[in-house]
Amino acid sequence: MLTITEAIKKSVEEFKNKLQQYNEGKLDNLKSFSSIMGIYKEGPKDTYMVRARIPGGVIKLDQLKAISEIAKKYEGIKIRFTTRQDIQFHSVKIEYLGDVLDDLLECGLTTKGAGGDGVRNVACSPLSGVARDEIFDVTPYMKEVSNYMMTDPTNLNLPRKYKIAFSNSLEDTANATVADIGFIAKIVDGKRGFEVYGGGGLGGSAKISLKLEDFIADTEVLYYVQAMKQVFAREGDRTNRHKARLRFVVQRLGEEAFINVFRNELNQLKAEQDLKLHIDSGEEKLQKSQGNPWEKKYENVIFPQQQIGYYSVYIHPRNATIHTSDLDKVINFLTNLNYATSIRVTSTQGFFVRDLKETDVQELIDIMAKFSSIFNIENSVACVGPTVCNFGINDSQELLNSVFEIFQHTSDDIRTALPRILISGCPNSCAQHQKALIGFTGKRSRTDSGMIPTYAISFNGRVGPNIARFGEVYGDIPAEKIATFLLELAKLKINLGYISFVEFIENEEKAVRELVAKYSL
Repeated sequence: MLTITEAIKKSVEEFKNKLQQYNEGKLDNLKSFSSIMGIYKEGPKDTYMVRARIPGGVIKLDQLKAISEIAKKYEGIKIRFTTRQDIQFHSVKIEYLGDVLDDLLECGLTTKGAGGDGVRNVACSPLSGVARDEIFDVTPYMKEVSNYMMTDPTNLNLPRKYKIAFSNSLEDTANATVADIGFIAKIVDGKRGFEVYGGGGLGGSAKISLKLEDFIADTEVLYYVQAMKQVFAREGDRTNRHKARLRFVVQRLGEEAFINVFRNELNQLKAEQDLKLHIDSGEEKLQKSQGNPWEKKYENVIFPQQQIGYYSVYIHPRNATIHTSDLDKVINFLTNLNYATSIRVTSTQGFFVRDLKETDVQELIDIMAKFSSIFNIENSVACVGPTVCNFGINDSQELLNSVFEIFQHTSDDIRTALPRILISGCPNSCAQHQKALIGFTGKRSRTDSGMIPTYAISFNGRVGPNIARFGEVYGDIPAEKIATFLLELAKLKINLGYISFVEFIENEEKAVRELVAKYSL
């Protein structure tokens, strides 16, 4: 998918040389060389995280198998799915780092640009190409942009990270409306193109992206990606990392001036370079499938495809971490099928098995039942937490486990009452809590007994054209009370007779605020 160029191979060798110098005591700091290669030290531990770049989440079965083999090959390594459609190895000893990079290259994967100040993994709707509601498949555009952005070394030397997203429908499953530059598929007068958004982002001083264009031809995509990158490279703050993201350029210039700067850059680029894309849709005229033969309880994990008779199954390893024995069960099942399936890593810390025939769906559901759930509340998202992350404040994984424990012993109606929750242990929004229907942000609060871990709880965040908004904070709740609060929230929704969580939270704001107040400090 991503072309492994000589430059990428050379970057691995250069990192290995720096690593050797570090081990020999000739370099004091490894981070200045490791972060751009997607490698970070894990908090106070003597181990490292290695992030494999999976463009748009597109990964082949043999590459997924290689991921499992690498984890088994080196002692203690764990596999974790991310919120940027990447796959991470955790607990990697320093002596294994070079070998892991070599093994990834052998299967067509790289870590280059998976961290540091540059173009991060290009996001793509995980069901693009198979979703019933899609406008068109945006995967080919993601692939072109991914490879293009890896050819210029200056793209990995920006003021801060630069995030690009492609969504195949108005649902905006790639978060285009909160991206540095985002594209949402659109067809006007029978021609393919995109709505374009830019200057947004999650984290500190989060900002909804500005709508830059109502429609551009699909051939124009690279111009927009490159022009925005050039504005960022020139205008971004390289002196203060806390104000270095593109959204701070918008804040400093003002929205109107920012758009004018961008348009000037775009027009000049078009006059100087030919960056037009020529992608043949190659689509067959499909008679799209209708209906869903599966029980409603499977609606969060079994998705009928537009291709008649085929399904996508969502797998969400608990805590986003999958044991190689469980991953191998999925891999062996897919390997033994007499037809090809496809796999997409998601931004919700899981992955889809796509193009599965109806007769094989139940067997995969049975396989995954031991380590994945059919309930959204149990497929919630949490950042990795302070045991690994150097910036972590609260133990988000501990909170997530407490939610698992309290809900797994309840009835199915309670387990289905709440949406997936997103938990960030600090304000950095690694779990994307700001766009969540229920989001939690870790902090510390002073009480008579001293400082304790608490979380700001926000409601009704969402992404998408004309509806994108960040969740509104209702209050702060001590970490130890949150699981019980969520259980009572689920019961309140059921007792008031609501099916839709959005309708519940919008119509019953007073009751929800009173419940938050009951559990707050």
